[in-house]
Amino acid sequence: MDVDGVSILARGIAAKGPEGVVFSNLDLQVSAGALAVVAGPGGSGRTSLLLALSGRLPLITGYLDVSGYVLPESARVVRKLIRPARVRPGCELEPKHRVKEAIFERRLISRVSAGAVEDALDLVGLDPDRSALVGDLHPADQLLLAVALTIAGGPAGILVDDVDVGLPLAAQSRVWSALHEVARTGTTVLASAAEAPAGDVEIIPLPPRERDWSTDVFDLLEEDAP
Repeated sequence: MDVDGVSILARGIAAKGPEGVVFSNLDLQVSAGALAVVAGPGGSGRTSLLLALSGRLPLITGYLDVSGYVLPESARVVRKLIRPARVRPGCELEPKHRVKEAIFERRLISRVSAGAVEDALDLVGLDPDRSALVGDLHPADQLLLAVALTIAGGPAGILVDDVDVGLPLAAQSRVWSALHEVARTGTTVLASAAEAPAGDVEIIPLPPRERDWSTDVFDLLEEDAP
């Protein structure tokens, strides 16, 4: 798997939800093929920032460039380049589906081969029981399955929200290791977490917020079809 990842440059960006400003005056830069982590406590706007950087939450001001595509004019192109593996709420694998059904659905929607799915599962170190319910998998396995099904299509970037939420330390380490492997293919990984892991990551800190604003976002799966 060899991917040309996206690079991101933002200057003075701000976004607003129905109840107010989510984040403002934010500068950041993400290298192509990086594992970049939006780190901050719950309610700090980390999910909203992931959505904004992928063209799924409109900005109210600032400059945002994704591999030469300037938003908002090129938001649709950027949404095709950066696909959500998991974004909460709104984009998670259906827990009542069996693993084989989740794989079949993703192959149908994204038109990826069985071989591509198997390669992606190998990359993240996952060999799930295909007859198991997704909801019965360990939470780390659920997340890695979502990541594998997303990267099987070869996107230039992926979104992985709430990486460390609800996971014990050993499982967090396993997931971060898998995301490093994904980034080593050239894919840009945009993740969010309460705390960024140690090691080779690009950290995007966010200031604390008083509350978690609700936001209007684009349909997270609208660009899944090629």
